[in-house]
Amino acid sequence: MKSVIRKTGLLFTFLCAIGLYAQQIKLPCEFSKDKKSIFIKLPMENQKDSLLFFFDTGAGTTMLDKKVAEKYGLKSNYRTEVSGAGGKKLYEVLIKQKIFLDKNNFISGANIVLDDLSRLNSLYEKKFDGIIGAAILNNYLTKIDFETRTMNLYNFEDSLDYAGYEKIGFEFFSGIPKFPISFELKNGEKFSGDILFDSGAGLSILVNTPYKEKNGLLDKMGKTINYSSSNLSNKTRYDRGLIKSIRLGNTTIKNKNITISLASDKQGVSSSEDLLGILGSEIINRFNFILDYKNKNLYLRPNHLFDDDFDKLVSPLALKYSEDRSEIIISNVKENTNASKKGLKEGQKIISINDIVSKDIYVYEQLLKQENKKVIIKYLDNNNEIKTVKFKLKKLL
Repeated sequence: MKSVIRKTGLLFTFLCAIGLYAQQIKLPCEFSKDKKSIFIKLPMENQKDSLLFFFDTGAGTTMLDKKVAEKYGLKSNYRTEVSGAGGKKLYEVLIKQKIFLDKNNFISGANIVLDDLSRLNSLYEKKFDGIIGAAILNNYLTKIDFETRTMNLYNFEDSLDYAGYEKIGFEFFSGIPKFPISFELKNGEKFSGDILFDSGAGLSILVNTPYKEKNGLLDKMGKTINYSSSNLSNKTRYDRGLIKSIRLGNTTIKNKNITISLASDKQGVSSSEDLLGILGSEIINRFNFILDYKNKNLYLRPNHLFDDDFDKLVSPLALKYSEDRSEIIISNVKENTNASKKGLKEGQKIISINDIVSKDIYVYEQLLKQENKKVIIKYLDNNNEIKTVKFKLKKLL
């Protein structure tokens, strides 16, 4: 995914506040309340304005939202057509740009894609202006520390203290780190293969369609529920079920609520026969990690989130923000749940849950995770009529 930009006279610094120690550049990070997403605030050279960027290890290109570009008068100087899961799409690009780290240091030759990020933005508590990943990782030895809430950048030649970290070698697949992992089903059957290290994916593991079908995973998983998720251009559907454990290198993660998702995509990276799938932020963010793209090494050390329980799958609803973030809207209702039976549908606007009115999705999500609790939802239906439903929340898996 992608982000950051500069036009004549308008340069983006790479920090909210830059701290330099020897060769180190320290970037303060912001984490989402669910600890699944990493954000970096990037001031402009004038130090008066700043933009918020989603940091994604699966972002091979830097991106900036089109409306943000228009606001600052940034115009593309190149166009390219790209084929993806949603078909062919024409992208506007700012080529050979500089991404400034401070007044004296910058990444040169960066290409920045302009795109409409509103679909993705509607799903996150923080409204971000762009997406960035490889532009940083290709140029710096990058360390993410969840305890100190910092991203530290070093020259590849710098010596770091790797005490407590496990070293895992990787290869690149479309510019994203690829390495082997394994997982164990509830029935004790084990599977292994190569995954992509993608911190922008808000899940544990997404298993590719060919791997799922080759190994008959849908039949072996037991009970599953069907989900949908949005990317930049469309929606994808997948099945989610519980597993026993996941193993990365010498580290095993066991939890009764660990899930994996089984893709159904026939195009895109999730249709690749060369991969098991994608490792997402529900696992990645339980580690402080160091990515060394030059030497193709990943270093992992369990952090304070490592032993946290995984969320039980209880909520029958998925929510999103309206474009102006003034309303919270139902984006998906799980089939055959009390919520669907009571008439809740995609597109309806939430007025309150348990008499609590909020413009923060996280607040509502916490109320919808309370197993065996009764919930009262007041909403505006698709005919703009106010209605109220009451039902009991049950564990879905």
